[in-house]
Amino acid sequence: MVGVDPRSSVLIAGCGSIGRRHARILRGMGLDDIRVCDPLAAQVEALTRETPVRVDPSFEAGLASQPDAVWVCTPPKMHIPMAIQALAAGAHVFCEKPLADSSRDIDDLIAVSTKTRRQVMTGLCFRYHHGLLKAKGLLASGKFGRLVGIRCLMGEHFPTVRPDYRTLFTSQYSGAFDLTHEVDLAVWLAGRPVKRVRCVAGTCSDVEMAAPDLVEMAIEFEGRCLASIHLDFFQKPRRRQTELLCTDGVIMVEFARWDHCTLSTAGAEGIWSHEEMKTDRDDMFRAEDGAFLAAVATGGAVECGIAEAQKSVEIIERAMADAGMAVEPMG
Repeated sequence: MVGVDPRSSVLIAGCGSIGRRHARILRGMGLDDIRVCDPLAAQVEALTRETPVRVDPSFEAGLASQPDAVWVCTPPKMHIPMAIQALAAGAHVFCEKPLADSSRDIDDLIAVSTKTRRQVMTGLCFRYHHGLLKAKGLLASGKFGRLVGIRCLMGEHFPTVRPDYRTLFTSQYSGAFDLTHEVDLAVWLAGRPVKRVRCVAGTCSDVEMAAPDLVEMAIEFEGRCLASIHLDFFQKPRRRQTELLCTDGVIMVEFARWDHCTLSTAGAEGIWSHEEMKTDRDDMFRAEDGAFLAAVATGGAVECGIAEAQKSVEIIERAMADAGMAVEPMG
């Protein structure tokens, strides 16, 4: 891949499912020096069964070996503290989404990144989805007029996705607010500042979560554009849909499955056309990992930097507050 140095050394902190995915993809991109760490031995073993890597006994030991870049794939509350440690050790940082569980310490991260002159990129992977990229390109072409409204819907059955869901922090605190991709997509597609955020949320299904399993969010952007976002953790079958409502037509992307996407468009004449696409979930991650490594190798700017990732964190904070929830968990 152009701009990616196969001699780069990387440390992956966190060997859960997303850490395993990044390890496999980075190896497939030709990187030989991949190191990993995780306090849970079972997670490390699961990763090493899939991908040959070097295991470091701790995050601190991994940083002491001076990797060129660190992938932070740990729970959100750990993202900023670990990213700051990595920056201070001289590494560039790729941080999984969301950038943080609150905006409280983001200014500190910006300050350290600026001081160390190291890059920080957040894994907003849906910005690299083939169908969504094509939709954004159609929007930019002007063929469908001015963007007026955005509708994002995401719903899945949490017990099916994570049979251990009752033990997860998500079930006790953030609930469906964890489905942050749709919030970021609204920000990315609108491409303008946020004026107002309103939200209602509740535990409405029989999934038996303490945290909200249903979220309805409304965002008002500058430039006469509104977005509505539906998030739920009980829906069967799984659904994911993004609609762009424009003055001269509609663009719609639907991909309930990772291996298939439908792009539907209708212009001012009102005639629908549909394009079916075969997709590979890993393609998004290859694209974002490649973009990050290319920026590190060439000294260019990362595509999803701190300021961009901060937007969705702050919107979710405002939405939770409007819904009457504590913005930060107790304890």
